Amino acid sequence: MALRLGWVGMLCLLADVAQAASLRVSAEPPLSGERLGDALRSYLDSAEIRIEPPPGSAEGINPQPQEPGSVVVTLRKARWSGGDAEVVLVDGEETILARLPGALRTEDLYRTAALKVQSLLQRRLSAAPSGMSVQTKSSGTPSRVGLLLDIDIAMMVPTQGPSREALRLGLGLRLAQRWHLGLGAYLEPRQSADTQGIHVTSWELPVYLSLGYAWHTGIWQGFAEIAGHGAIRRFSAEAPGIVSDSDTTLSPRAGGVLGVALGIAPGLRAEMRVSGLAVLADARYRVDGQVVWPAASALVLFEMGLEYGGH
Repeated sequence: MALRLGWVGMLCLLADVAQAASLRVSAEPPLSGERLGDALRSYLDSAEIRIEPPPGSAEGINPQPQEPGSVVVTLRKARWSGGDAEVVLVDGEETILARLPGALRTEDLYRTAALKVQSLLQRRLSAAPSGMSVQTKSSGTPSRVGLLLDIDIAMMVPTQGPSREALRLGLGLRLAQRWHLGLGAYLEPRQSADTQGIHVTSWELPVYLSLGYAWHTGIWQGFAEIAGHGAIRRFSAEAPGIVSDSDTTLSPRAGGVLGVALGIAPGLRAEMRVSGLAVLADARYRVDGQVVWPAASALVLFEMGLEYGGH
């Protein structure tokens, strides 16, 4: 019952997700809007970065945002200094111009511009009329390794046997901007059933290892993972006239995961995952040659929960 209430709470949380900022990014030639967008993604986790044509082109960016909560960011050469660059930020009816002295003479032009945009957005968050929220990273060199913490409520549906609920606790590492490694376990309640007069109790502890890639980043994130599970399973059986019997086995599983995550606060994301796992070796549990617990050949997991940390 507590796990079902948790599902309802997660759905209510997802319905109340705060609106995140949308950045429309461009650069005047010969500067590159794509490189500026890549640098911004290293510092702004939950912002949607959209690269638009350079100003002055036939499809150039409109100097005023067209959508509530969107911010226009333009990188250009300074008008009166050959070695300086300028960042122009337009938020609603307000325009901010920031000069980057000597930036055009350095290799860190786009990183410097991204840090300036990050700083300007941080200053304006408290007064932003659109209620935008931008998740920012450290102002130093972009971190390539970050710690991730997961807690999910899972519904496990095997091809044979009863469905069950579980609580997933996970620890992960962000290996690069889009790659992540996960390790954790599923905590499941004990199950029991009566088969042909024999009372059977089952308990298992699945431990998992996964490697994932984020194929979409921005306000929402889409990711795919390959996962392997090793489930420690213990069975016990009791019946009148027979000696109590018990057995402990290891059930290996492997498969894939598809998921989406949505930023709801700095460093905090709500996520939904669907997994499909093939059971590689899972013997039926027998008592005196009689099958009293079926063996599933595959398992589907539906999960909803929260993830915290740098992603």
